[in-house]
Amino acid sequence: MIHFNYPNYPMQWYKNKNPVSGNAGQFNYKVLRDGDELAAWCWMGVWCMEKTKDVKERRFAFDEEGVAQAIAWLKEEFESHSREEIESKLGFFTTEPYTPPKEESGEEQ
Repeated sequence: MIHFNYPNYPMQWYKNKNPVSGNAGQFNYKVLRDGDELAAWCWMGVWCMEKTKDVKERRFAFDEEGVAQAIAWLKEEFESHSREEIESKLGFFTTEPYTPPKEESGEEQ
């Protein structure tokens, strides 16, 4: 059975703007300092965050409590998925990477 285990990094790790990312089966996550906030993302599937359409994001205070809240949110998100979905090995065979639409420049040619 796959479990969600967030790594224990000191606050200095986040202060230096180092990302924390990983996965537990099909559940993926990333946490990173963004200015005065801590940004956390999670998504399901085999593709990286940039190639996934449905990515959830939350923002937290940039302090020890914010880190604890981000970890709690990620655990909650992990637990919201079924074991079958978390442990599926079919992702590469059943999905294609998402390509966001190109932004229009707004300039007329």
